[in-house]
Amino acid sequence: MASSQVVNKRESRAARAGSALLAATLCAIALGGCMSVKSERVNLVPVAASEPVSSIQLSRAVVAVLPNETAVTLASGSQWQRTGAILQGDVYRSQGSLFTITTRRQNEAYLVASSGKLVGFYLPGESSFMALSRPVNLPVEMRQ
Repeated sequence: MASSQVVNKRESRAARAGSALLAATLCAIALGGCMSVKSERVNLVPVAASEPVSSIQLSRAVVAVLPNETAVTLASGSQWQRTGAILQGDVYRSQGSLFTITTRRQNEAYLVASSGKLVGFYLPGESSFMALSRPVNLPVEMRQ
């Protein structure tokens, strides 16, 4: 009888451990799904060598909310150089530092502006565009 109780305790522990592992796996999958965002493949038309360098500087911080509800901040005073265009707008790369956002993983991101608004991000590693749910005004201090 005693050996039967030991076996039952072991089976019970194994069942609890299996349930905990299953719960942890489901949480990881759910969180991974929350971090993923929809993006579409786009073709970047780079700035021609004959065009003058165009850059902007933000006069204040800009907070944008990604489709997965993650907030990203573009720093006040940050400078961005125009690198090209896509159908959705002009594409600007951060000057002086790498700007990244987290989707399924950490990605370098360039801002995409149209009509004075941040409309999304160009992800150069994936050649894709990720639209914001709500475009945000870009407070541009300086244009060159």
